[in-house]
Amino acid sequence: MTKIAKTPNITRDTKILSFDLETNNLHGTPFAIGAVVIDGHGKVHDTFTARCPIIGEVDPWVQANVLPAIKDMPETHGSYADIREAFWRWYVSAEQSSDYVLVSNGYPVEYRFLIDCQEANLDERYWQHPFPILDLTSILIAKGHDSGLNKSQIRKNVRKDASFSQHHPFDDAKLAALMAFEAFGVRA
Repeated sequence: MTKIAKTPNITRDTKILSFDLETNNLHGTPFAIGAVVIDGHGKVHDTFTARCPIIGEVDPWVQANVLPAIKDMPETHGSYADIREAFWRWYVSAEQSSDYVLVSNGYPVEYRFLIDCQEANLDERYWQHPFPILDLTSILIAKGHDSGLNKSQIRKNVRKDASFSQHHPFDDAKLAALMAFEAFGVRA
């Protein structure tokens, strides 16, 4: 059943499902995904991670920035189709216990991924999609944190009590959710 869009009422008890992907260049095929369902207290309710082999020659930026961050993340699936299907099975269940779905900056990677998930079985998945889907960058702009300095301060506030590896999809998903809570004035 599709949820009705409403103005987000984010509290400490709100559960956000946040996910992030790593791709072999901005428009390439995803090869790693991390997701978390977390509340405004900072309590993690559910998680998902998956990784598969990279398709094609590895992009130099991915080689230098992403692969070192995920060096301890094992390959759990044989293909992109496998991680996509595993995520979708997890997502359909996890989304039911979440108040909102969030991405950090969904275009093009996360939005394209969601479309791929649905198109893999459109008859069954036609109505199964996040609605609404929140975008961290848009939240920050709407809350007046559109300057890089403000975004950096929110990131610093969230990171003060925990360690996050930039470009690790699970850490990026968790950081995005915590930054959204911070932007709404809800501090774990």
